[in-house]
Amino acid sequence: MNSNRKSGKINFLTLGVVAVVGLIVASLFLAREDPSAVGVQFMDALSRRNVDQLTSLSYIGKTDPAGIESARKKLHDQWDFAVNTAGLHYFFTWRVSNSLTSTPTTATVTVMVTKVGPSAYEEKYELPLEKEGDKWKVDAYAISHSMYPGLPEE
Repeated sequence: MNSNRKSGKINFLTLGVVAVVGLIVASLFLAREDPSAVGVQFMDALSRRNVDQLTSLSYIGKTDPAGIESARKKLHDQWDFAVNTAGLHYFFTWRVSNSLTSTPTTATVTVMVTKVGPSAYEEKYELPLEKEGDKWKVDAYAISHSMYPGLPEE
């Protein structure tokens, strides 16, 4: 009996195509920004003193379209002061413990911050987030000022 069927054989090209398509679909699904991911990016930028990333992840509020650039510049300058002057010798570790989406445009990310020092202990802080367009942004003006020295002020 001579059969044209190849039993038990795998076409590696087909398998490779299926794997690539699966990876693309998975990356598109996982690429959606949720509040927790933005909270992680924000805290990472704060711990690394990345002024540009802190500015881009910060919500500037309901600003007149003509004033967006000046508001963004003001916020950039405030972040520069916070991380390079007021917080220059401020060191901490952090972890995101929770994320809660209150409405389609507001959320809160809870972070546990441990300030480095002889009597270090974990403190709970909340990062309020707002939707700006289709992206989540941290409302830097609403963060508790006891979390980090020199945080931006309106």
